[in-house]
Amino acid sequence: MATKSLMATKSLMALFLFIFAGSALAATFTATVDRTVIAPYETVELTLRTDKSTDLDPDLSALDQDFEVVNTRQSRQIRIINGQTESWLDWVVTLAPKREGRLVIPALRLGSLSSEPIRIRVQKDSSVAGNNVSPVFMRTEVDNEFVYVQQQVVLTLRVFYRVNLYDDSRLSPLNIDGAIVQQLGDTRKYETVIDGKRYGVFELKFAIHPQKTGQIEIPELVFNGTIAERNDPFGSIFSLSSGKPVVARSAEIMLNVQPQPDSYNGRAWLPASDLSVSESWSQDLNDEVHVGDAITRTITVEADGLTSAQLPTIPKPRLQHANIYPDQSKTEDIPTDNGIIGKRMDAVAIIPTQAGEMTLPALRYSWFDVTSNEEKVAELPARTIRVIPAAGAAPVPALPAASPIANGNGKNEAKGTECPPPEACETTAANIGNAYFWPSMTGLFALLWLISTSLWLLARRQRIPVVTDTVQESEQLQPEADAFTLLREGCEQSNVNEVKLALITWCQSLFNEQHLSTVERCLAKLGSSELRALFQQMDVAVYSPDKSSVPFSEILRECQKLRKQHLKQTRKNDSLPGLYPTD
Repeated sequence: MATKSLMATKSLMALFLFIFAGSALAATFTATVDRTVIAPYETVELTLRTDKSTDLDPDLSALDQDFEVVNTRQSRQIRIINGQTESWLDWVVTLAPKREGRLVIPALRLGSLSSEPIRIRVQKDSSVAGNNVSPVFMRTEVDNEFVYVQQQVVLTLRVFYRVNLYDDSRLSPLNIDGAIVQQLGDTRKYETVIDGKRYGVFELKFAIHPQKTGQIEIPELVFNGTIAERNDPFGSIFSLSSGKPVVARSAEIMLNVQPQPDSYNGRAWLPASDLSVSESWSQDLNDEVHVGDAITRTITVEADGLTSAQLPTIPKPRLQHANIYPDQSKTEDIPTDNGIIGKRMDAVAIIPTQAGEMTLPALRYSWFDVTSNEEKVAELPARTIRVIPAAGAAPVPALPAASPIANGNGKNEAKGTECPPPEACETTAANIGNAYFWPSMTGLFALLWLISTSLWLLARRQRIPVVTDTVQESEQLQPEADAFTLLREGCEQSNVNEVKLALITWCQSLFNEQHLSTVERCLAKLGSSELRALFQQMDVAVYSPDKSSVPFSEILRECQKLRKQHLKQTRKNDSLPGLYPTD
C-alpha cells in the first residue's frame, strides 16, 4: 500500500510539473509605452513584443480613433545566457495624439494573442515637455470666409519651429470636397520673433475655388517632423534613424459659400477682384492697310482671382468685307501672393476683301466685382480701319476738262480749249480702255488668289469653335444643330471651358430661352441627375494630373440622349392638329 501511495504521489507531481512547464512555454504578446504623460505636439512610442515565431503583423486599426500612426519599425533580437537562448520580435509604433485629455491605447491583437490596454494623458502643461510652448506649431488663415461660388479664397498656412528639424518633414495634402485647390508658388522660408523667441517659418499659400454653395470645410492639416538630437552635428545626413518625432496640426476653417446673385445678367459667372480687356495688332493701324493684307488682332483678358480655365473664349468679330481666321488660344495662370491671375489670349487674322472703311464692333466682357458686389463690364470700343485698294492697281486717268463759253444766243456751250485731231481722240480712247482693262484684270486675279488662299487655309487649319459668352454683340441665338456641334467638338477636344460654354449656347438654342446663361441653370433645365454628376466630376478633375479622368465621352453621350428625347417630344407636339383646319 505504501508503495502504491508513493507512486501515485510521484505521478501527481510529474503532472503538475508538466502543466507548469507548458504554461511557462506559452507564447506572450505585450504592449508598453515610453511614457504615459505627453503634450499635444509630442509623440509616444508603443512597443509591441512577442516571443512567438510568426509571420503575422499586429492589427493597428483600433488606434485610429484617438491616435495617428506616424511611423512603424520592426526588429528581432536573440539573447543567450548560460546556454539558454531567448528570442523575441518587437514592433515599435510612433503615435501622435489626435486630441487632448485621457486617451486609451486599446488592446491590440496578433493572431489569437491580445495585449493589455494602456492609459495615456495628453495635457498642455506636461511635466515631460517641461515647457508650455510647443517647439513646433501651425497657424492657418483665409482672406475671406464669406464668398460666392467659384470665387477665390486664399489660404495661408505657416509652420513655426524653434528647434532643428531633419529634412524628412512632411505636410499632409490639402484635399477639399467640393472645391478646386492650387498651391501658389513654392514654400517660403524665413524667421520671425514671437514672445521674444526666434522661430523659423515654413509658409505656403493655396488658392481655393469653391464649386458648390453652402458650407465647405477646410480640414486640419498635419505636419510631421523629426527634431534633431543636440549632439548630432551632421543633421539628417548621417542620422536618419535618430531624433524625436514631432507633430503639429492646424485648425479647421469653415467657408460659407453663397450662390450667384439673381441680379447678375452676364452670360458667364465671373467673380473676380479685377478684370481687364486689351488688344494689340501685328502692325500700326495708322499705316496703310491694303486689300488682301493679313493683319492679326490679339485680345488679352486678365482677371485677378480667376483661373484661365474660367475665362470664356473671345468670339471672332462679324465683318462683311473681310475673311477672318481664328488662331490657337493661349492661356496662363500666374501665381501671386494675393492669388491667381488668369490670363487668356485669343488671336484672329483679318484679311480685308474690299476697299473702304472696315469697322470692328465694340466688345463687352461682363464680370462680377467681389469687392464692391456689383456687376461690371470691361469694354473695347469700336475701331474703324481704312482699307485702300491692293498695291499695283493702276489709277483711272481723268478725262480732259471742258470750259463753258457763251454763244450768240446767250447760252453757255461746252468748248474744248484745244480740240485734238480725230487720230489723237482715238488714241486717247484706246488708252482709257487699257486703263480700265488692266485694273479689272488685276482685281480679278486678286479675287481668285483670295478664294484659293481661303480654301487652302480652311483645309489646312482646324477651325476652333468660338462660343459667345460674355460678349453681347447680338441676342440672336445660334441654330440648335450648330450649337450642339460646338458641344461635341469641345468634348472631342477635351476642353473643359469650351464644354461649359457650349452647353450654355446649346441649351439656349434648344429651349429658345436667353436666361439660361449659367451651367447651373442649364443643368436644372435639362433635369438630368446623371449629367449633373458628370459635370461635378469634371470640375473636380479639371486640375488632376490624370486628364483621362475627365468624363468627356460620358457627358457627350448623356447630352445626345437628352437632345434626342427633347427633339422627339418637340416633333410630336408639332404634329398635333391645329385649332383651325385648313383646306
